[in-house]
Amino acid sequence: MFRYRVHRKKDGRIVYSTTIVTRIFALAFAIVLALGLASYIAEGLMSASAIVPIIFAILFLLVAFYRDEWVFDKASRSASSITGLGPFVRRTVHSYDEIDCIAVRHFYKGIGEGTESVKPSWRHKEMSSLRLNFDSEGADYVNIEIGTAKRDGLRIEELAKTLARLTGLALDIDRSVLETGLRSRLR
Repeated sequence: MFRYRVHRKKDGRIVYSTTIVTRIFALAFAIVLALGLASYIAEGLMSASAIVPIIFAILFLLVAFYRDEWVFDKASRSASSITGLGPFVRRTVHSYDEIDCIAVRHFYKGIGEGTESVKPSWRHKEMSSLRLNFDSEGADYVNIEIGTAKRDGLRIEELAKTLARLTGLALDIDRSVLETGLRSRLR
């Protein structure tokens, strides 16, 4: 939905989240809609059509205060997932000792892993996922980001390389989008 970026904090933490600019724009739009709605109500023109700006103002406020981020802290050797609205967040902390590697995996949407006869189609797009693997087989993992291999594959691979370099965690890419995805499409 939103583009996420890797930010380095002054205290050494690496944060993967939306930019502050996204939140500021969402808050600004919510304020503009609220002010317009207030002037609309002050003039006594309240009608059923006022529900539309109210809904959009609430949606923009939700975007401005929603938190979905990953924090990698080299000092405490932990990776934390923070998800929630404003101060009401759920925090999941994983120690670097439990994490086997940062992995990029490719799969086809809607088709189980290990299926031999795979025919990509508009219903079964090739996908890339960035994940934290907790065991060497990759059976226990947490997804950080999932996107289509065609559009987001290279960005996800570069993100995995950046996170591995900055955190010191191992990196495992099952195959490169450049090697299989784009070249096979050019033939």
